[in-house]
Amino acid sequence: MKKLNLIFILSLISTLLQAQSPQLNLPENAELASEAKKRFALSVDEMSIKDYSSAINAIQWLEQNSPMLYDGLYINGYKAYEGLAGQTDDSDQKVLYLDSMLYFFDKKEERFELTDREKNNRAYRYYKYFKSDKVRISAGMKAYALAYKNLSSVINNNIVSYMDMVRRYRAYGNSFTNEEVLNVYSQVMEAINIKEAAGLDAAKIEKYRSTVNGLLTQIIGDDLNCDFIDKNLAPPLDQGDDLTLAKKIFGLLLNQGCGDSPYYLKAALIIQEKEPTTGIAKAIAQKYYQENDMDNAAAFFMEAVQMEDDQSKKAELLIDLAKLNLAKNQKAAARKYALQAAELGGEQAKPAYSFIADLYMNSFNDCKKNISQIDDRAVFMAAFDMYQKAGNTKGMSNAKAQFPTVSDVFTANKKEGDSVQVGCWINTTTQIRTRPSE
Repeated sequence: MKKLNLIFILSLISTLLQAQSPQLNLPENAELASEAKKRFALSVDEMSIKDYSSAINAIQWLEQNSPMLYDGLYINGYKAYEGLAGQTDDSDQKVLYLDSMLYFFDKKEERFELTDREKNNRAYRYYKYFKSDKVRISAGMKAYALAYKNLSSVINNNIVSYMDMVRRYRAYGNSFTNEEVLNVYSQVMEAINIKEAAGLDAAKIEKYRSTVNGLLTQIIGDDLNCDFIDKNLAPPLDQGDDLTLAKKIFGLLLNQGCGDSPYYLKAALIIQEKEPTTGIAKAIAQKYYQENDMDNAAAFFMEAVQMEDDQSKKAELLIDLAKLNLAKNQKAAARKYALQAAELGGEQAKPAYSFIADLYMNSFNDCKKNISQIDDRAVFMAAFDMYQKAGNTKGMSNAKAQFPTVSDVFTANKKEGDSVQVGCWINTTTQIRTRPSE
């Protein structure tokens, strides 16, 4: 590719200066200003064709003689040196180029400030190129801390890499307390939460969380157990409702399998009050259920149902509510929620109908009056209807085995296919069916 004609570029400089904001901050010395224009044009030209060696000659002159020319001088500087590093096989030369790359990042920060994106890019370059460098890793840790000042700006590359930098930093013998590790962990998890809220792919979010949690376990080791969390990290939750702390404690307890911790529910309730989500509401409901606090469990399951937009997940929660009401021996309420789940359709419809059928099957002893065998066994016919809706052939067979025989129906002066009312709490209508005579 041919270089742009230098004279042509220089003729456009005045137009360029007017079109760009901010304008070039040229030296007051006329001779220097003229040379700076030429070097500027050369650097732009050489960068456009990725001739980094030639671009660097112009960039170095400008940095020494007109350091406040414009911020793009430093952008081109770190880009050019990284480009040169990628073009050499000489390991020593590569390190020199990369050091120069970092120099231009730092000088831009000093003279023009770095954008949040640049702070993230600089941090990741420490990880990409120097994660095994026991000397430069300290500067890398500082770069990551700066990049994480604005959690919403953290790039995907800096999620797992920050935790791995911490792991390496400690492994290299540097002092970094468990509390400092947990502070970084909390920041990283919050950055993941922000990305999740912004709609990042769920599978990627889950991978990030799993990897970060695994790294945390590697870093702290056996110290990170339920007792350690309860005694050393969670007690401040007793003094207030700090959301950030609650998230950190809940995440740690969940990751370490500490569901029996007294702080598990405390942290979850703080989170749900301040930033309610379906997942936390469900976790609270399940915890209350384990503690046999059915009223609170039902309340939070219902809260989760009301917040959930995904029909399949909503159906799962309704089935949970149905099971909870069955545990309370409130069969009519259990059926109500199971029917709501079934009516949502999808993959939860079949288990919902089977759940209702099981309710009917197990109600024979509660509902029989021992007056009419046909009426008493109608609960099995109603169960058959539900198993049939579920496509549950095994359930249908089990229900059919409890039907009256043909002779039983004849003796009752009824016939197969007649309607029959199922009483008790079931209160529905079905058809008389029979099993073969024995």
